[in-house]
Amino acid sequence: MTEWSFSSAIYGGAWATPEMRALFADAPRTRRWLDLLALLAEVQADYGVVPADAAKDIVETCRLIEVDAEFLRECREGYETTSHSTAGLIAAVTRRCSGSGGEWFYFGTTVQDITDTWLILALGDARVFLIADLERATAATEELCRRHRDTIMAGRTHGQQGLPITFGFKAAGWLVELRRHRARFDEIHARLNVGQLCGGVGSLSALGPHALAAQEQFFGRLDLRAPDMSWTASRDILVEWAHLLVLTSATADRIGHEIYNLQRDEIGELREHSAAEGVGSITMPHKRNPETAEHLGTLARVVRANAGLLAESLVHDHERDGRSWKAEWHAIPELTMAAGKAQSLLAALLEGLEVRADQMRANLEAAGGAALSEAVMLALARRIGKQAAHRIIHDLARTAQSEGRSLSEAIRYDSEIRRRLNKEEIDNLLDARFPMGQCQALVDRVLQVKPKRGAS
Repeated sequence: MTEWSFSSAIYGGAWATPEMRALFADAPRTRRWLDLLALLAEVQADYGVVPADAAKDIVETCRLIEVDAEFLRECREGYETTSHSTAGLIAAVTRRCSGSGGEWFYFGTTVQDITDTWLILALGDARVFLIADLERATAATEELCRRHRDTIMAGRTHGQQGLPITFGFKAAGWLVELRRHRARFDEIHARLNVGQLCGGVGSLSALGPHALAAQEQFFGRLDLRAPDMSWTASRDILVEWAHLLVLTSATADRIGHEIYNLQRDEIGELREHSAAEGVGSITMPHKRNPETAEHLGTLARVVRANAGLLAESLVHDHERDGRSWKAEWHAIPELTMAAGKAQSLLAALLEGLEVRADQMRANLEAAGGAALSEAVMLALARRIGKQAAHRIIHDLARTAQSEGRSLSEAIRYDSEIRRRLNKEEIDNLLDARFPMGQCQALVDRVLQVKPKRGAS
């Protein structure tokens, strides 16, 4: 992470929420490592792995350490001198032990035991933050569905107007996707809630004859599940986490991109909320840019890029491969923070979204009856067959467009159509309310569903 982005004192807020940044910053991470090592010493003393007096010294020392700039400097210098991930930490704690604790500190464990267990705890906290913002976004989307169940607008395919829909129908498509992500966060909990305490090659060789019991006690104190097997070389759990965040951030990106497009001056159907002091451009004062909707796309790309990097860690050599798991130190915090920021921004965007119903209808009507083409074609098809009816309406639409006429006018006065449909039938098709299929019924069906909740 560079000073320009995630850890920047100026721009860091664009890439992560304060809560997420606090999970992965040096000081709180190191503090949690010390707490884990103190707990480990206590458990090891219970099983005779380390002397009781040494464990007491370790616990008191770790808990009294203030993780300040000086302590972090010692850790950094130790790392730079030895090239070992936690040698600086070990030396800094050992120097502060008043008794025999320094000789037994970090006994019988390895870097990955501590870093993996810390990471699982951090991701458990991150999951809580992500769920909270996901539920905010879900609640806001449900309200949009209710409020705009009947708000008519153009449904678009390939960037062009297709058939009429309602904005509530569009929002319902967002809603079911958000609900699926909520269920996925429940489903991943059992697999993600597992610690790591297995030693150098995963065999628990340094924890003595009661190693499995000590492992169970250690994780029980942390409210984690003991692993069935060491996962030092099996990183699928973490890659699953990453790709869950690919899904959630991509949904945020999809919704944001839709709002970005519908806020265009030429369309003007949606607007994201803008504070009075918001500045769109320092050179074009009139602009009201979709800053949040746009930034969701940036954040989602950060998540996807890091998830791709993390997928490389699935392939390990033997029982441990530093090339693979050390990539996680960069990728997992960055993608988790970016996904958390995206989820927070999405919730705020949906809560403040401005829906311009009049403009939605005006844009639909401005298409000159194009949205009625399917209804007329289907009525005509009952007389002459679908393919023939499609050809007539298709050719008529092309001709009307080239002549600058509306499709409604062209249909009303086309002699071929008038031979097959009488005037009353044509008037009913063209003068009726825009056909919206089952849009409203589908919105009702989605709103009636009460998603089940699993692990929180």
